[in-house]
Amino acid sequence: MKGTDMLDTIALPESSLQLMLELQPEGALEWKAQVGTWDTGWHDVESSSHLVALIQGVSHDGDWLVVQTRHVDLTHYGRYAQAMSTGSGYHVEVAIVSGGVTNNWRIGLGPLADEAGNAPHTGVAPSQNLSLAGACEVMVSWLNGHGLPLGYGAALHVYS
Repeated sequence: MKGTDMLDTIALPESSLQLMLELQPEGALEWKAQVGTWDTGWHDVESSSHLVALIQGVSHDGDWLVVQTRHVDLTHYGRYAQAMSTGSGYHVEVAIVSGGVTNNWRIGLGPLADEAGNAPHTGVAPSQNLSLAGACEVMVSWLNGHGLPLGYGAALHVYS
């Protein structure tokens, strides 16, 4: 069998390949955003591309988005990620909720993000002000159950 024959046997139709590229979020996820003064209420996340579109929608300073395991506030188990537009980038936090404890990480680029801190109601350090692409990469990876992508750091704050 020639090398090209092997490639022919595993070639997928374009529609199948597109489905493989479209990651589905781990478990059922719901989202809520505030854009200006408009609060969206809770809705289901349909796909990773839907999540990216949601992040793109919070583009003005102070707009925010929360995506979480469905009903995490009732079950006290799951994960969430939140992004807030800073006007010049995105402040992103991810968390795991288990029982009465929430481990919340403020995300940034590189090792400086680990030392930048994560105190509630404080601004982000320069290393923690992510681009739109960075916010999308982190949130999609986290919510798909893959953790943080390489190159990102995180400062932990524990709520109990």
